[in-house]
Amino acid sequence: MAHLAAAALLVAGCDGVDIPRDPTVNLNPPPDRVNAGPDGPVATIRRTTNGVAHIRAENLESAAFGSGYAQAQDLVCYLADAFVKARSERAKYFGPGPGNLHIINDFSYLAQRIRSGAAEEFAAMSDEARAMVLGFTAGYNKYVRETDPADLPPECRNGPWVQEIEPEDLVAHYRIVAQFASGDLFATGAVFIAVPPGEDPTPVPVAAVQDPAVMDIFEQTPLLARRHAGAREDYVDTGLASNAWGVGAELSENGRGALLGNPHFPYTGVRRFWESQITVPDYLNYRGAGLHATPIPLIGFNENLGWSHTVSTSRRFTLYELTLKDGDPLTYIKGGEEKPITAETFEIEVNVGAPDPIRVARTMYFSEYGPMLAADAVTQGGLAPWGGPGSLGQPAAYTYRDANADTNGLLDTWLRMGQARDLAEFEQVFRECRGTLWVNTTYADDQGNAYYTDSSSVPNLSPIALGVIEAKRAASPAFNALFEAGLTLLDGNSVRDDWIPGPGRCKGLVPYDDRPKLVRSDFTQNSNDSFWSTNVNAPLEGFSPLFGPERTALNPRTRIGTYMLLNPTDPGFADSPPAGQDGLFGAEDLISVIHNNRSWYAEEFLDELRARCAAVGADPVNLSAGGSRSVAPACTVLANWDGVYEQDSVGAHVFRVFIVDYRSKFGSHLTAPFDPADPVATPGVPAPADPVDLANDPMLVSLADGLERLDQGGIAYDAPLGTVQYYQPSGGVPPGGTPVNLGPSFPWHGGDGSLDGAFNAIGVVTSPVAEDTLLPRIPSVTIPQTAGLSATPGGGWNMARGTSWHFGLEFTDTGPRGFGLVSYSQSVDPDSPYFNDQNLRYSNKDFRQLWFTEADIAANLVEEITITE
Repeated sequence: MAHLAAAALLVAGCDGVDIPRDPTVNLNPPPDRVNAGPDGPVATIRRTTNGVAHIRAENLESAAFGSGYAQAQDLVCYLADAFVKARSERAKYFGPGPGNLHIINDFSYLAQRIRSGAAEEFAAMSDEARAMVLGFTAGYNKYVRETDPADLPPECRNGPWVQEIEPEDLVAHYRIVAQFASGDLFATGAVFIAVPPGEDPTPVPVAAVQDPAVMDIFEQTPLLARRHAGAREDYVDTGLASNAWGVGAELSENGRGALLGNPHFPYTGVRRFWESQITVPDYLNYRGAGLHATPIPLIGFNENLGWSHTVSTSRRFTLYELTLKDGDPLTYIKGGEEKPITAETFEIEVNVGAPDPIRVARTMYFSEYGPMLAADAVTQGGLAPWGGPGSLGQPAAYTYRDANADTNGLLDTWLRMGQARDLAEFEQVFRECRGTLWVNTTYADDQGNAYYTDSSSVPNLSPIALGVIEAKRAASPAFNALFEAGLTLLDGNSVRDDWIPGPGRCKGLVPYDDRPKLVRSDFTQNSNDSFWSTNVNAPLEGFSPLFGPERTALNPRTRIGTYMLLNPTDPGFADSPPAGQDGLFGAEDLISVIHNNRSWYAEEFLDELRARCAAVGADPVNLSAGGSRSVAPACTVLANWDGVYEQDSVGAHVFRVFIVDYRSKFGSHLTAPFDPADPVATPGVPAPADPVDLANDPMLVSLADGLERLDQGGIAYDAPLGTVQYYQPSGGVPPGGTPVNLGPSFPWHGGDGSLDGAFNAIGVVTSPVAEDTLLPRIPSVTIPQTAGLSATPGGGWNMARGTSWHFGLEFTDTGPRGFGLVSYSQSVDPDSPYFNDQNLRYSNKDFRQLWFTEADIAANLVEEITITE
């Protein structure tokens, strides 16, 4: 389309205003603003529209106490399950698990020091972080202690695993969250089966077991662990995504900053968001949403600034190849010196259906870097097993170092962000090496600054080590394949590849001065591509490749998002332009951008597909699997499709099955290769149609193949999208139970971010449990190459991830003004009034104002309680 060519016409942007740090802001308050007094914590929980919790207290510990209690009201079953996991007690309460995964997880988390490391980390925390942990723990425990087990939600009703917790249990959960994009990827088997040659990784009962069936469970575990470990091929894609825009003074309606926040996270499990405002007078006042069990918001805003996060392309761990001493698989050579591989024996309990659980033991192994790893399982044979020949032809073993082995001061990071008053104070958080684990940060403020940094935890390697990596990638296809899969393989036989300690708290992570970052007065943005494309007017280059690639093709969400920023008055196929008629963004414009349901691929390819449809008419088109069919009925639908993914859009799902197939042909059929000077418009331009061979036209064949899949799924071509795409909450039973639908389903707008190319990204989840939990849900059994179309005829697309906590925010002369939703609602308790109220609002695009001032909170109050310990 003609408007796509305009992507190359970049609006000018200039550097943001350099705001000096305000020396009057006290980030080191007196103890009475941090710790509860001798009478214990006291908090007031006020809920406004849709159950949003506004927690007010006189000190930080009490505020966290209120957060712990309020979250337990809404999320107790999910939280209790997370704490069982963090204590390595899944097998104790729930048995070996599918494929013995509970046994494998429990031992792996012990080896990764999840719980034991939590005790050390808690002891070393700042006063503020300890106060938050103590307060949240006390609040959660108060709810559990005072609630009759028979009155808990059905997922955990009368469950013996719903217990009061210790502060270390909460920190252990944070340590798992910290490792979502690193060590947690290895907890399904790769750590479990890492044993030296000749050693059996089978767990051994501490006391003799006579039942052969029970012994068979343990004897099967190593094989099952190997299968789990080999199932993952990509260590870059975590299944999490997001969009975020920082809008500066040049593009905002009032000359101040504005922010779009749009995380694409699961609708189930502990990676859901929970919305709150935390107020401690004269110390802290900000609102937003955080992952479960975090006492303060992780994405949000205060009086002066706001921020959102997107999952980074960075590397958070490195593998090491250890060259073993001849004849000794427990000693490796580094710099000519012998280094030991140490061993430690751990024990867990396993419920096998007997009156008492069986206690079993496993010995796990460690290098100076961290746990040993069965790299042959991780790489499906690409690397040798322990003791096999390494890259030097000598016996080798493999291990890894994790940048997020601890939480890197998680609570202090977001506390300081919430306290910051300007850009200088906000940046100071990162200058102190307080990272954000595995996400980027995009920001806007009341001074008109738009800012971005990759604030994730990235190993700090020397220029020589980075040069060796690049040389190996160029020389070795096998090494490069590992790197492209997210596995950075380093030499453990030399100090050259050790992480550089760095200043202060950096602990081997890249310090702030060497990180990608950008301040603008037009915009910054990220949609999970690397830092390079933060603003196409000012590409960021020359950074460590461990942050991600430079000068590479962008994903379709980045392309449509950047296009809308560069062309704010062009509506594309939507009803209205991204920034309205004035071309400037306000809060309502920004949340409407999320809800406008535009798709890059539709705007790029729909007109061309329509032209080929018209050319082929009713003539048959060949199918890839043999045979042929007419595409004319679908072409009629596409000719009338409005080009967006609205509930009443007729044809969006037809285009979906086409584009999912056609994507595989981009490399061979598009004629305009990627051009880093025009990263939004390229790659593109399908090869011209051959008028004498339309039956084999690649675009038409993809359409024909897609229609076959739609027919298999029993979906009519002319069905409105909202009748075949929906969100259906399910569950309602404890672990091991048979889940049921919970209430009505909701027509769902939006499209798959990577497959449809939709900015408002949603997707299907096939997991039989709420993600990261053991709580059953009804899974989707899907047809391949359909973006998750149900294999049950007429089942459609049951969306369960994507746009979650999302908002548009602007700063005005009188403070922040925002609009947003938590698309799947605040509570997971089906009996709560806050269980599916926002589901309906999202379905209807009925976003709400984000109340911030005391007057607005009072005017919209739904309920209020004051709690004491």
